[in-house]
Order: sequence, then structure tokens, then C-alpha cells
Amino acid sequence: MYKSIKYFAAAGACIGLLFGASALAQQTWAPPAEIAPKAAEGAPAAGASTTAAPAANAEAAPMTKAEKEKSCAEQAAAKGLKGKAKKQFKAECMK
Repeated sequence: MYKSIKYFAAAGACIGLLFGASALAQQTWAPPAEIAPKAAEGAPAAGASTTAAPAANAEAAPMTKAEKEKSCAEQAAAKGLKGKAKKQFKAECMK
């Protein structure tokens, strides 16, 4: 008797997952009303050129910690710093 109940419960769970996943897949996400106008403002116009945007984004992109550390180390080497002075310079540079 318990086996049949387990089978029905397992089948019901599988069917629920199957139909639940397909229902979620059919829905499309739309931003809330408060955000939607802001998202439209940031989009370029239909005839606008987008070639300048990647260059601007590349300049404005924040450096990763590793890139910043490498840059600071190169600056310290260019100044000829060693030992504690180099360590202090890198600590200030990383801030």
C-alpha cells in the first residue's frame, strides 16, 4: 500500500515540476514601471552611432585588483622604490 502512495506522490511531483518549469519558461521578464522609463532613456536612438560607446566604456571600466596592483608595482619600479618605501607606496596606490 505504501509503495503505491509513494509512486503517486513521485508522479505528482514530477508532473508539477514539468508543468511548473514550462509555465516559467513561457513568461518574459519586464522591468517594473519605475525602472522602465529609466532603461529607455539609456538606450541609444535608432539612428545613433554606437561606435564611441565601447571606447568610452573601456576608459571608464574600473580596474581589477590584479591590474591595479600591477600598475602600482610598475609605478614604484619606475620611481626606483625598494623595501619599505615600495610597500608604503603600493599601499597608498591601492586605496
